[in-house]
Amino acid sequence: MKRLLLIIILLIVYCLPQAQTLNQINRQLDSLNNLQKNLQIKIKDLQDQLHASKEKIKALEAKKSSLSASASNFLDEDDFIVAKVKPGGAILRDAPTSTGKTLVSIPGNQTISVFKSQQNLYFKISYKGQIGYLSYSTIEQNQEIDDFLAGKEPVKEPVTTTVVRTVNKNDPRFQKLVKLYGSDNAIKIINSELWQGMSYGMVLESIGKPNSKNSTNTSDGIKEQWIYSDYKLDFLNGELKNWTKK
Repeated sequence: MKRLLLIIILLIVYCLPQAQTLNQINRQLDSLNNLQKNLQIKIKDLQDQLHASKEKIKALEAKKSSLSASASNFLDEDDFIVAKVKPGGAILRDAPTSTGKTLVSIPGNQTISVFKSQQNLYFKISYKGQIGYLSYSTIEQNQEIDDFLAGKEPVKEPVTTTVVRTVNKNDPRFQKLVKLYGSDNAIKIINSELWQGMSYGMVLESIGKPNSKNSTNTSDGIKEQWIYSDYKLDFLNGELKNWTKK
């Protein structure tokens, strides 16, 4: 009897740790199976998000290419003016109105291409391949833009006459001009030419006194216009910038 009891006790002692170990393994297996299921769900969600992100990138790249191509064609086919945004920056909109949707905020002093197309004092412009509308009030003062609004085209090529290759070097006036402005400029002045960068004195010597003058103070400096019977000359800070022939 004692021997049988001893055997039973030994069996209990042997089986008890084994039963506890199996329970622990079962709990670990259940935990790992649950973790695996959760990870599989998260992986599927991430895969779905990755796919959606790829589709958005693809759509945006296609839109960017389309806009870049449109801007390139526009710049190739249409006349435009290179200008700058005022220091305070500007908002590019999808329509020529202050209620238009904002496309992008342009930082101050950025270079833009201004098309000769405006509505409600909003110009169609291109900025880094994106085309939209910009308020005239946010564009730095630009003579070409002002000329366009006034219905006139600025002179893009200097209007000159044939350069006199020889002059009378003994002419007192020529000698005076050489001392003041140099030989090359003296020849141009004797020939009544105009060119960018001329001073007031050069212009007076070349084509004489204007019929009238007017000047304004701007953020760029002093702008002055001289009006002749056949010319209008525009100066900035004492230098001739451009002119139109009537």
